[in-house]
Amino acid sequence: MDIKDRIEARIGQGEFLTNMLLVTQKQSDQTHTDFVHTLSGIAGSVRALLENNDLLRRIDYAPNNYWPKLHGKAFAFVDGGVANIELPSAAPIGIRVGSYVVRPGDASEKREQFNVELSLVDDLFSDSGFLFESDFLDVAKLRDAARMVSEVAAGYRLAKAVGKDRVDAVILHGPLINPVAPYGLEDFPAFGRNACRVLLDDDDWDGDTRERQFVALYLKVLERLRETGVPVVGAVERSIGRDPVFLRRLLDLLQDSKVLKEKDARDLELQILSYGLNDASLLDVVLGDGEYVVPIPVMRQGPESKWPEDWKRTIRDYPNAFTTYIKPSAMVMPFRVEAFENIQMFDDLLALVFHTSRLLPSYGFPVGLDIVDRFAKVPAWLSRGVKGQHQIVLLRRAIESGDPSTIAFAKRVLAAKGRDWLFRPST
Repeated sequence: MDIKDRIEARIGQGEFLTNMLLVTQKQSDQTHTDFVHTLSGIAGSVRALLENNDLLRRIDYAPNNYWPKLHGKAFAFVDGGVANIELPSAAPIGIRVGSYVVRPGDASEKREQFNVELSLVDDLFSDSGFLFESDFLDVAKLRDAARMVSEVAAGYRLAKAVGKDRVDAVILHGPLINPVAPYGLEDFPAFGRNACRVLLDDDDWDGDTRERQFVALYLKVLERLRETGVPVVGAVERSIGRDPVFLRRLLDLLQDSKVLKEKDARDLELQILSYGLNDASLLDVVLGDGEYVVPIPVMRQGPESKWPEDWKRTIRDYPNAFTTYIKPSAMVMPFRVEAFENIQMFDDLLALVFHTSRLLPSYGFPVGLDIVDRFAKVPAWLSRGVKGQHQIVLLRRAIESGDPSTIAFAKRVLAAKGRDWLFRPST
């Protein structure tokens, strides 16, 4: 009944609308009542599997008892911001990764510290570019690759700090381990040597071109981060994909341990897929207040058949993401938490994630990550300023050339605003 009530409540909030439409399209006689009944059956089956195999844990919300125990500890929250600048004749990239270090119970001015751990500014189309050795048609992929490795690199800098700067744990905003196959393309440019030294925080590193490719460099930073021994987790706020990766892996483990028959595992997976449910949407109605699933290793690199042939052996070396989903409160969606498999005191770190997710009413995500997100974000006014300055330089150089065709071209570029909906054809 708890599961059915949670489903009805979520439907009342507009959740599962897409799923209901998907099922209705496939089965025209499906009704709202049938949808709730069938979804309750799926959720009940998953709940029973978790309970019967001791795969559920619960954290009690007890802030008055919990927070005093953390006195003297320091926790770092990390997030990156990317400048959103679109220019017709350049591909500027601006990334900064900020940290928010907090010491619960410390009443001194050192209780909270903000810092920009890493900043990268470059023009991706420039011959003298610092970040990548050459350009690439898909600029968005270059920016994503630079952002992902930068955030992990910032976490590494914090984790290896000693003395007064030492932290007891690092919490990243987003996945700890990202899929890398999309960036292993044959013509994907390597990072510059100096950029690699910045990302590895190692002035003597001298890797060759292959070692400076994203797939290899990202793995190198992850390995160095893991070797620090400091507990590190990534908290993923939104699960937008439809593939239930975590639940599929859970069913695989239960089948491998002979708890679940192959037919039963396959039938349950097909039911989940037919209703368009991902991990977060199904676990939202399976888990109760403060509950989480016992962490399991999940390979995040996707099917091997889609890996670039040249990088298959390197991708096999990528660590699994030790993964769980935790639900902070009754009407808040669960979110994914990832760590390395050798993490120490993961339950203690989940308690920190849970209690920081309850600090703001109805927010339901570690508030330290919201704080650092606002700190690291590149403001729109700064992006507009960079774009404006670039336009001024472009026009000035065109005028200085004295060439009428160059001046006309610059004017057209600066005046271009795309298609205006007012001038679209009426038929």
